[in-house]
Amino acid sequence: MRRLSIVFSLIVLSGCSTTGLENDKPIYTGHSSKTPEEMNKCLAPKWVALKPSSTSVPTETGYQISSSDDLMGAVSLVKIDKAQDSGTDLKVYALSKGWNDPWGKAARSCL
Repeated sequence: MRRLSIVFSLIVLSGCSTTGLENDKPIYTGHSSKTPEEMNKCLAPKWVALKPSSTSVPTETGYQISSSDDLMGAVSLVKIDKAQDSGTDLKVYALSKGWNDPWGKAARSCL
């Protein structure tokens, strides 16, 4: 029972961490003529290469890829949404906002 409560707590905390990332300004925003499916297919493996814990999930408007670790919870998040006109809008959020930004670089490489 204790183990179940620990797992549940970690799931709740990781969800809060993702929301926390979204409350900050994105470290990168971009637009692509590719569909959300094409962007996800390109970007998801690159994020898994950066952090094996990365997961991609479909959303109502596209996809969301998040990466986390045991200590910090969510460390990066990308929202891949269908643009109103056409193509895809990207918003990348990350805890590390320094000059060496592998998350934004991976997103830019898929545009």
